[in-house]
Amino acid sequence: MRVDVDMSRGVVRLELTKSGKRREIPMRQVVYDTLAARRTPGSSPTGRVFGVRSIRAPFDTAASSAGLDDLRFHDLRHHFASHFMMRGGQLLTLQRILGHASLAMTTRYAHLSPDHVRGEMMKTDRSAQNSAQGSEEPVQSVVSPRR
Repeated sequence: MRVDVDMSRGVVRLELTKSGKRREIPMRQVVYDTLAARRTPGSSPTGRVFGVRSIRAPFDTAASSAGLDDLRFHDLRHHFASHFMMRGGQLLTLQRILGHASLAMTTRYAHLSPDHVRGEMMKTDRSAQNSAQGSEEPVQSVVSPRR
């Protein structure tokens, strides 16, 4: 996959993806700042991100050096997708960023942590909402016990 960057537009351009379609992804500010700091004065605001044909070998070397022998480059995609969703991202937006043709494929990437699922569930708990609002009124249970 060829990865180019367009600093003037703040996008990472994937020229050749697995689906054969060109895709652009907006950069987060930290990515923009990091790449901007690496640019040499007078260099073009567009071009390749890495000066190597493949990032996989340097990634594997770095992961191994860090003792992360079971970390694969593709794991970073899953990590991004999960955190994107847990921080409030929208599934359709994630689908577009990842370049998936179907939402079913996108949901395979968005792994929600048990703590996140519990926190989301707590947002819908009436007793938690009332205590957060300082209400002293008892809340009637939605679920009635079986007799």
